[in-house]
Amino acid sequence: MKFELSLLRHAKSSWEFPLDDRLRPLNERGIINAEKMRKEIIHQQCIPQKIYTSPAVRARTTAKILIEKQDIPFPTLEIVEELYTFDTNNLERFVKKMNPLYTNVFLFGHNNAITDFVNKFGDLFIPNVPTAGWVTIEFEAENWASITKGKTIRFITPSAL
Repeated sequence: MKFELSLLRHAKSSWEFPLDDRLRPLNERGIINAEKMRKEIIHQQCIPQKIYTSPAVRARTTAKILIEKQDIPFPTLEIVEELYTFDTNNLERFVKKMNPLYTNVFLFGHNNAITDFVNKFGDLFIPNVPTAGWVTIEFEAENWASITKGKTIRFITPSAL
């Protein structure tokens, strides 16, 4: 069975105000880049069955920008505490617990977890997934728990658009 996981790093956040890390908003460049990626997702007609995001404001806002103002229905965004992680092992544990009824999933999160995950499970080495970067890995597996090395089928950055 084919499983497709799109990992999207949050867009560029603001360091303008002394806020708790979870509360940092997107800066102007982050908003512009999230809009670029929104257009690309629609251009590629990549509509997930399920969307998960870190609870951090910058990740939630990126996800909302990417799924709002669409002509096609996106699933409801689910905020997951476990995705506020910078560690690939935590990210891997979450992915492997995902419901196998969802075979096409978007996941919004943070580095280094995303870059390390795509290098562990994808077949394309990516030195760094930049802010608002989008990587999709396709897996042949019985369920999410049994995924191993997959095929990187997409790596798109705002600067490439």
